[in-house]
Amino acid sequence: MRMKKLGWLLPLLLLSSMPTSAEGIKNLNTYIGAGAGITKDHTLSKLYNETVTSGKLFAGVAYNAYSGIEASYVSLGSFANNQVKENALAFDVVAFVPLTDSIRLIVKGGVYYYKLDVSSVVTRDNDVTYGFGLKYNFNYRSALRSEWERYRNLGGSDVDMFSISYSYRFGRH
Repeated sequence: MRMKKLGWLLPLLLLSSMPTSAEGIKNLNTYIGAGAGITKDHTLSKLYNETVTSGKLFAGVAYNAYSGIEASYVSLGSFANNQVKENALAFDVVAFVPLTDSIRLIVKGGVYYYKLDVSSVVTRDNDVTYGFGLKYNFNYRSALRSEWERYRNLGGSDVDMFSISYSYRFGRH
């Protein structure tokens, strides 16, 4: 129950930290992206020995070249002959650590809200998520990302997603 109450704290803090002046909003560097990958549910993989296809859509705001916030919708896949479906909505704080001019290390953490559908019995809850990856900038606007993300305690099991995504950045250069 405590996690449910604290789960709404991070998105509110992230929204309250955004600039409110017209000039501040105009200078924000926003980005959108989409990706696909594979997901492993640690409990279900022991029972069914399967890794499934997954996908995600995300949008974010980069405060500077090193940090930002990100929201994502993730379809973590269908397991056990489509009897188990997992989806999540995540809110993360993201750090972009430069390794070279074009490559950044991604480190992220936040909260997620999930929907678990087991044979039409739906459970909703929240917990923490975290991950890391690499981002290759083709140019200022376009980038390719490779990430590992963990969704802790989704219906009692940790779920890992490995994905490759494309992102497009708006805003001033």
